[in-house]
Amino acid sequence: MWWIYLLIIIVLLIIILIIKTLIFKKTLEMHELSNIDINNEKAIESLAKKLKIPTISYRDSTKINQQAFHDFKALLINDYPHIQKHATYKDIGTGILFHIQGQSKENPIVLMAHFDVVPVSNNWSKDPFGAETDVTYLYGRGTLDTKVTVNAIMESVEYLLSKDKTFKQDLYIAFSGEEEINGPTQKMMVSYFKEHHIKPYIVFDEGGAIVSNMFPGVKEKVAVIGIAEKGFVNIELKAKSKGGHASTPPKDTPVTLLSKAVVKINQSKAFKMKLTSPIKTMFNHIACYSRSFPIRMIFANTWLFTPIIKLIAKLSGGELYAMFKTTLAFTVTNGSSAINVLPNEATFGINIRIRPGETSKDIVDKIKKIVRKEHIEVHVIDVSESTTISLIDDGFKLFDKAIKQTWDKTIVSPYLMVATTDSRHYHEICERVYKFAPYQVTSADLKLIHGDDEKISKVNIVNAIKFYINFLNQL
Repeated sequence: MWWIYLLIIIVLLIIILIIKTLIFKKTLEMHELSNIDINNEKAIESLAKKLKIPTISYRDSTKINQQAFHDFKALLINDYPHIQKHATYKDIGTGILFHIQGQSKENPIVLMAHFDVVPVSNNWSKDPFGAETDVTYLYGRGTLDTKVTVNAIMESVEYLLSKDKTFKQDLYIAFSGEEEINGPTQKMMVSYFKEHHIKPYIVFDEGGAIVSNMFPGVKEKVAVIGIAEKGFVNIELKAKSKGGHASTPPKDTPVTLLSKAVVKINQSKAFKMKLTSPIKTMFNHIACYSRSFPIRMIFANTWLFTPIIKLIAKLSGGELYAMFKTTLAFTVTNGSSAINVLPNEATFGINIRIRPGETSKDIVDKIKKIVRKEHIEVHVIDVSESTTISLIDDGFKLFDKAIKQTWDKTIVSPYLMVATTDSRHYHEICERVYKFAPYQVTSADLKLIHGDDEKISKVNIVNAIKFYINFLNQL
């Protein structure tokens, strides 16, 4: 009779799965698109003016055009008369911090961006700092990353102040000029906030964007907002020997020892996939809109189907896979300076992105354990731990409303950032650090970030400003 009990269990399980799937369904809540009368041509010209200033960051400070950075900050001060009238400002590091007083200091808002850009190659078909246009696009280094955001913040605040807008809370605009080289400016700004006992209610920086075809069965656009970031640890593996002439090599050299270690690390199962809280939250916000019943069944019942979800992520690869696990990228290697000379030492660099729930110590300990028999030294170069996870509450709803007032038929979802931003420093002083780039992108657009012929559509330039106006109007 045992098979009867088994059958009953199976039937009950199927019923539970179906009920949970039927419940796990939403209809997209719509907001009426706002009618904002901004000057589109002026908005585009304003960004073009910023693109023409070559604020390129280099790790070698002697290569930096300091005048360009000075000119850019002068533009921010002088081109916006209403902000100049209402704001105080101060230089911090390579950046600039504006402060506009509101009716209250209790829950200040911080709007972030960076105005430095990465170097350009010789492969551009346009002048990277010429701000050339055609019918649809504006071209230039920094259009997507991320002078468009700097432009949108300044233009939106200027617009609202010109309409005699008074903000309920203090507003801070925090721009950095060295995000691309992981500089300390935004960390210095966090120190400034701490020293002056300023605890932001919301910090808003670059991050996710609006994408299409993101999820099986979901036809709507999805605006993904980062609520947490993976951390990173850069590690150098080192092996040593006495060196010598390559004509009489030993069985193992520093290079072969490192090669064995790298293979062991790369094949190790110590770095496992895990469905962490930010990823589960993302699935809960998006999968419920899928037209596919099987897809909704899988994500409505993660307690049962997590192995299948992990397999989907593994087969998909890319960013989805990276969200699930700590990733290791083997990047830089050094050995002998001559092909016929045995190296005295060799090194291998690993860039490791740490998923939430793990620490740099966990990772280093795992690597040391994997290579302990290979006579390899493990050196930690630099570290940034995974951030805390921001709250999904009324603060997050401000983004939901502003996005739906700017773009029609758009789902809004939290997600986990696999890359790092300057806003990671603010998690120390703020519970609501959100990371979102207010423009619509395709996979082709994403390849242009840091690439050749970087460009942005004129529609995106205008909509980015409208989004910030919709966001700030709620404040």
